[in-house]
Amino acid sequence: MGSRIVVNPVTRIEGHAKIILEIEDSGELKSGHMQVLEIRGFEKLLQGMELLKMPQMTARLCGVCPAAHHLVATKAIEQGMGVAPPRDAKLLRELLYAGHVLHSHALSNFVLTGPDIILGINAAADKRNVFNLLAVDPELSKTLLRIRSIGQRTVELVGGRGVHPVTAVPGGMASRPNAEKLELMAGWGEEATGSLESVIEILKPKLEDLAPLREAAHLPYHSLALSNDGAVDLLEGEWVVVDPDGNEERRFAGPDYGDHLIEHVMPGSYMKSVQLKGPESKNFFVGPLARLNVNSKMSTPKAQAHLDAFRASGTPRLSAIDFIEARLIDMLNCAERIQSIAGGELGDGPIRVDVPEVAAGRYVGVIEAPRGILVHDFHTDGDGRITDVNLIVATQNNYDAIDSAVSSLARHYLPENDDEQLLNGVEFAMRCFDPCLACATHTAGRMPMTVELRRGGELVRTIRRGAAS
Repeated sequence: MGSRIVVNPVTRIEGHAKIILEIEDSGELKSGHMQVLEIRGFEKLLQGMELLKMPQMTARLCGVCPAAHHLVATKAIEQGMGVAPPRDAKLLRELLYAGHVLHSHALSNFVLTGPDIILGINAAADKRNVFNLLAVDPELSKTLLRIRSIGQRTVELVGGRGVHPVTAVPGGMASRPNAEKLELMAGWGEEATGSLESVIEILKPKLEDLAPLREAAHLPYHSLALSNDGAVDLLEGEWVVVDPDGNEERRFAGPDYGDHLIEHVMPGSYMKSVQLKGPESKNFFVGPLARLNVNSKMSTPKAQAHLDAFRASGTPRLSAIDFIEARLIDMLNCAERIQSIAGGELGDGPIRVDVPEVAAGRYVGVIEAPRGILVHDFHTDGDGRITDVNLIVATQNNYDAIDSAVSSLARHYLPENDDEQLLNGVEFAMRCFDPCLACATHTAGRMPMTVELRRGGELVRTIRRGAAS
């Protein structure tokens, strides 16, 4: 008959989820699965709204990654209109987004997974939290929180708000920071760069201590990321797929994603999963690790040096644990770009061009969110109102990879018969991906429902409504 272990709720993640482990009578793992029961329903909520309001409306998908939705919706409108923003507008968007990625990754690596990394994954549950981290190493904690603050303040100065920015508009940007604000941000970028180099040196040995888990959390999956001529670019580029052996399998333009990806509704979950189309569907993952597997170049010197060292041990890197170090390299690149753009790279040229009237048609935007590739796909009628929406969020792309990592670490810990280590191990597996479930649970009315009736622990009847598609 076996048994079931349920971790509910999973802690230190963005959103609400539970992990279900099915255990055989032999004590071996039968299956491990993440179940997401919260729902936002934005694909339905946006229907009937005006296309030009999407950069502001879609930012409300999430309070953690609003800048990503704000920018990708703006880029979707520009793609459908055939409009390219001026150089300085692109730099301002990059500056805003560098701040966003910096604060988002800082939240993940320092507040959510930080207690596991710094205090030790096997530390006692009552000690393995951010409050104890502040008590154990207050100076390091202050540095980490300061880095996050720099990212958030940068978003505020460029985007008009620290949360739900408003300054990206079709055709460019609505405003630019004055000289005083640019000087301030340049200093912040320099400060964050220096702090991150020190933090990386502190965290690297702690990540090496996780080597046994790195092997256990192996992901024999494809990597999918944007590539701009072999370089990491969060806002521009082609989709590129690299197989587990490091060979490029395919590349394609943003609006063509429907020819290469297939979305599945998952039983018992409001979050869809995504796979690569082919004679046989293939699993993949996205995010900071996928970006470093697909690309060999960064846009800044210090981040490039760390990328070279990261790739020297072999590519692609295929462990969920490697997401953590990849995030640090992402952060360093963003800090350097803040310093460079605000410190003089931004000119005094135009920041906006005129755009045509909204016409009936399709509008597709694709960027790299902090957690991986993000798609906004809008269809409009002749009045410029939304008739259909498809959103593919990074965490959806990682659904299968998360389940794989959860199952792998469950198998690693089960023989040890230590419930506390098992429970935190499978939670940690999920945290490595930094899932953002508010973003990902936007589809309404498609979740198949399964009700199991049990008597004395024995399954006596199963009732199903709907089917996965």
